[in-house]
Amino acid sequence: MRTLIRALVVGMVGGLLLVGTAYAHAAYVRSDPGADAVVATPPTRVDIWFAQELFRHKGDNTISVTAPDGQEVTVGDTTIDDDDRKHAWVNLKPNLAAGIYQVAWKNVSLEDGHPSEGSFSFTIDPQAAATSTPMGTPTPIGKVTAQAPVPETAAATPSPAPPATASTKPASPGGPCGLGAAPIVGLAAFAVLKNSRKKRSRA
Repeated sequence: MRTLIRALVVGMVGGLLLVGTAYAHAAYVRSDPGADAVVATPPTRVDIWFAQELFRHKGDNTISVTAPDGQEVTVGDTTIDDDDRKHAWVNLKPNLAAGIYQVAWKNVSLEDGHPSEGSFSFTIDPQAAATSTPMGTPTPIGKVTAQAPVPETAAATPSPAPPATASTKPASPGGPCGLGAAPIVGLAAFAVLKNSRKKRSRA
């Protein structure tokens, strides 16, 4: 029994380590243009945000963009943002033609030194109705946006109820009033018939 428990514990710990390793990379989070985005205006650069800060070493972090004809359209080296080391970008040639562009990236995480790579595509279509825009900064977990307090007078004063009005609609035959009157009418008719029979018998 103890051996079985130990095996289960070791298996659980090993599984947790594997999960931690699987996510211990500077993985793709978002980009501009976004993955599978359709843009009406040719972008001047491609920006990518990753899950971890990047290890700043020449050649370890690259973003390459390929045109529909297979030609490289990037200009210069990939740049890491000094203010946000999870963010990198590369400039593009001007006046890119319409079509599907392939973006390939690779990096090395500053936090664990693990390399990572991936790819996505975006489309330039001058006839598109909208242009892809950068995503905003995610709201930190637990942060609540402050709202204006409700005035106490408004919250404490209930809205006036509509005045009660007497119903002028006659009671339905199947309603309580109709059911209550029926026995009384029946008893009155029975009394009249009974008196009539007594008079006839006396005559």
